[in-house]
Amino acid sequence: MVVWWYGPIFKNNRSRSVPKIHVFLRTIDHKNNLGNVVRRETVLTHLGLLRIGSVWEKGVSNSRIVFDEKTFSVSFSLGGWRIVSLDDLLKEGRSLYTSFHNSNYLPLDRKHRSYLIEFDLPDGKHLLIPCIEFFARCYGRSSEIKRVLATYPWNEIKERLYRPLNAPVPPGTWPVKFTHRVHKHDAILLAHMLYDPYAERAAKNIYAQIEASFSPDKMLLEVTPWFQGSGEISVSGIPVDDGNTFLGLQILGCSQPDGAIIHREREKSTPIPATDGDNAPSRFPYHQLQDTPDVIDLTDDDEPDHGSSWLDLAEDEFVILGKPRAVLDKRYARKNVPDIRGIPVPGDETIFSTGEPHGSGKRVGQASIHAPVTLESQGFLRDIWNALLYLQSACPATIRDVSWFTFEDGFSTAPDPRLISLEPFGIDDNVETAVANWVYMDTQTKVPRGILVIKVHVLDQTLYLMELQRRLPKPRADGSDQASKPSSYKGLVFTLNHQGNFEHWLRQVLSSVRHVQGVVQKLAGHCPGFADTFKHPKSKNEQIPCEASVMNAFSKIGIGRGDLA
Repeated sequence: MVVWWYGPIFKNNRSRSVPKIHVFLRTIDHKNNLGNVVRRETVLTHLGLLRIGSVWEKGVSNSRIVFDEKTFSVSFSLGGWRIVSLDDLLKEGRSLYTSFHNSNYLPLDRKHRSYLIEFDLPDGKHLLIPCIEFFARCYGRSSEIKRVLATYPWNEIKERLYRPLNAPVPPGTWPVKFTHRVHKHDAILLAHMLYDPYAERAAKNIYAQIEASFSPDKMLLEVTPWFQGSGEISVSGIPVDDGNTFLGLQILGCSQPDGAIIHREREKSTPIPATDGDNAPSRFPYHQLQDTPDVIDLTDDDEPDHGSSWLDLAEDEFVILGKPRAVLDKRYARKNVPDIRGIPVPGDETIFSTGEPHGSGKRVGQASIHAPVTLESQGFLRDIWNALLYLQSACPATIRDVSWFTFEDGFSTAPDPRLISLEPFGIDDNVETAVANWVYMDTQTKVPRGILVIKVHVLDQTLYLMELQRRLPKPRADGSDQASKPSSYKGLVFTLNHQGNFEHWLRQVLSSVRHVQGVVQKLAGHCPGFADTFKHPKSKNEQIPCEASVMNAFSKIGIGRGDLA
């Protein structure tokens, strides 16, 4: 069966800490012919795994329908969207007909009623996204956020998601300290819910609808954007209504809201397991299982045991579009964890639940489901520039100016950096063919290679970064889809004894770098000041592509991350 649509949510009478939801599926045969619609029940926290279009057999999914992928510019502000139902669309004469399987995407059956967000597009067309899909993918990265927002009133939500701050709030910042059970990438939503009344109202509205529902088994959830402003959203889905509307069935990524710098801190102490009754607050487990089985048995009907092992499950990645929000982590010295006796041995649990711990002895472990975050790359040189702008926005007191340079423009802070083109060798220049050809991005079109030069004022120093334009990887000779690996070059970072030497030294570098075919470590010793090369490592803790590369460059002149705070 293939997951086809999300229906109403309803209260879970067995595992009360996780609401349930109706999921509609369609049978599909070995020739990919679609059959009848079938309704199943699951818990709200499993929707990140039960993506629309995923094909399931015997509780396991190994394939999915391939939808069209598109990215749209939208307004998340009031007036840029509205909440509609399928009935509303039909009353307006809007057709859900699509050539996807030569019929309406959904049968015209009232049990499939649900709400959607309709965004207005710049070209007069529309983007439709099911409200439940928007909730599952855009309200934080972890399933825990969705569980808590849909289960508890606001005062209990704050108790379960936040921890008290240890210091006063610095002006111009949004510090947020949160519990173990949520993911670090939930920090932006959690900060907005704490400091932005618009986000707080959107979050409160989730539980308010459920509590006010007169039909606890047929709650049609309306979900709105929790921040305002223009942005982008990437979806996969199908065109409907004669191509005038795109039905986004899966959200692949979204831009983040602008705002104050967020100082992120996650609760690190290990509490003693709660055993004082059914209403005890949930506690973070002591054991995280490292060896994840190929198949995980998730239950809808049981709560996890107190003190049980914890399993982290990843759903589809979520791509951050555009410029990411400035988020800084609070650094601390880890305290020793007390030795707690009577803890279950990791691996004892046979099934796992996303609910809140309740009782013991059931051999039910705790499962945490989250969407890993990936960062949209805009090309290597642009990523370097964007990383510097990001660090400047995150550390305005220490990084005071970032500008790019060309001989025609001088130093500029314009948002789109320009490159300096290398000078090709002349006919009379006595150089090898490989050296002469290195200057070009493409030896057929004779387009010269570009150099990105950036000046940064950081602390009391003025430093310069130089990066080489990379050639695009070429397809492999054997015709395989995998492209050849692009050339790898180190970057050059330097400071000058006298700023008046800048243009003269730069012209020397631009001429010499051609002869050494981009091996900039051969040039560093000739700098009228200090120069060194730096590599381009990747880090799982990067907030933006190439952030680790820039910090590596800073480290060459003795500036560490702690100096920027």
